[in-house]
Amino acid sequence: MRLLTVGDSFTHGEELQDISMSWPNVLAKKIGYDLTNLARPGSGNTRMVRHAVEQVDNYDMIIIAWSHFARFELADEGGFYDLWPGCDSRTHKIYAPWREEAIKYTTHYHNDDYLYKQYLLNIILIQNYLKANNKRYFMLDSFGNHQANQRTELQNKHLLDQIDSAFYIGWPNESLMEWTYNTPQGPQGHFLNEGHIRIADKIYYHMEQLSWLS
Repeated sequence: MRLLTVGDSFTHGEELQDISMSWPNVLAKKIGYDLTNLARPGSGNTRMVRHAVEQVDNYDMIIIAWSHFARFELADEGGFYDLWPGCDSRTHKIYAPWREEAIKYTTHYHNDDYLYKQYLLNIILIQNYLKANNKRYFMLDSFGNHQANQRTELQNKHLLDQIDSAFYIGWPNESLMEWTYNTPQGPQGHFLNEGHIRIADKIYYHMEQLSWLS
């Protein structure tokens, strides 16, 4: 059986001394799956959608750990990259200096309501796509999107009601931040070994509840 995980730095295992202790690796070992972890630091949600769709036929289970709702992927002559309001990634600017204009524009003129709605649409579209392809999946909130003011907006209720909380672990009130509260963190604020083990155990528990391990 094969497991695909996509996410940002918290799924990649940023600041771990041993990357094999990232929660995708810990979980894959517990359930005996072969793992491909395509998470990377700074990843935006549209990148995760792209990978889930491109790779759907190659895996038995897909876990998407959504990043902040305002992160999204763009592409230009320099290739794919992710940005968000206030993005200050030096690699973006050094590799392709014109990208600074896109960062400035996004920072000054973005619309949080629109970006949050796109996040909800991504959740709904991908959950339905994975179900239509008979794929087991889980979704997680890496970044506290559940605390966004737009979550309670009446205008989003028709979207919020479509999200299947049976497969979005922690929806609507928990993220990886709550699960790893009070565990050791690295200098950049990423949870370390104990936090990753907690996350793997949380997902494993949900797999047990769904009888996916029998």
